Amino acid sequence: MMLLVLGLLSCFVVAASFLWHHERPAQTATLTAVDRPASAPPPEPPVDPARVRAMEGLRARLLGISEEHTGTHGIVIFDPYSSERALLNADRRFVAASLSKLYALLTLYRDASQGELSLDDEITMRASDVWAEGTGVLHRYPVGHTMTLRECAKFMIEESDNTAEVMLNRYLGEEDIEAELRRIGAQSTSYWMPNTTTPNDILLVLKAIANPSYTSPELSAEMLDVMTSTAFEYRLARPLPENARIAHKIGSYESTFSDAGIVFPEEKSNIEQAYYVVVFSEGATEAEARETIQDVSLATYRALAPPDTR
Repeated sequence: MMLLVLGLLSCFVVAASFLWHHERPAQTATLTAVDRPASAPPPEPPVDPARVRAMEGLRARLLGISEEHTGTHGIVIFDPYSSERALLNADRRFVAASLSKLYALLTLYRDASQGELSLDDEITMRASDVWAEGTGVLHRYPVGHTMTLRECAKFMIEESDNTAEVMLNRYLGEEDIEAELRRIGAQSTSYWMPNTTTPNDILLVLKAIANPSYTSPELSAEMLDVMTSTAFEYRLARPLPENARIAHKIGSYESTFSDAGIVFPEEKSNIEQAYYVVVFSEGATEAEARETIQDVSLATYRALAPPDTR
């Protein structure tokens, strides 16, 4: 009997112990949700509505300027701050004339940025390079004259030197220059023959030149410096204040005249504060075309320059 009672008590103790452990709440770690800030870029400041209205007014003014002057006009104004554009015949083909020198400039500096050449490499003028017609001074130099690629580019832009363009065209190769145009999306431009382009394509070239990430900050700044204070400061630059900086290139062929550039409202302005202007005039005298380009330049400056600089 004693053994039977002890056996029953043992079974009871085991059963009670099992039930106690089974019903005991589990002690698990508690995870607390923590709010973390989202990894997102800060919002861009809103564009000033007055800037947008200024571009709207400029569009109407450009049409009026075109109607006031003889000829057919192609115009592109681009304001990076608002991303707004004012356009007139922006996709119409015009003779590029010496605006084509911008393609060679961009290709040269792009190749330098890729390590394919050095701007300090030398180039020698050949008899076949000499182009005595039109603009430039190198045709007066003796055949065999040697200079750096950087110096040749400076002649090409500052003096709009035709011999310098022929030299760089030979050195770089027309195919390389054409490929550069396609790389930036200038699909409507023919570099050499026929030498035609559109205002929109010239804008693409200017934007690539001014973009420090396309070549490098130093090379982009150098190109803009070369395009500033040229021998041809009587179109876009003429009506603007002296403290404005205009990095640009002109073109002239028969009855087609143009000027295309980046305008910094003040000498100390950076590229984020600049705006772009491309103007073509076809079918008018040079004097009439010059007035058209000057009127467009002044109207754009009044619309986009900071009030304290006007």
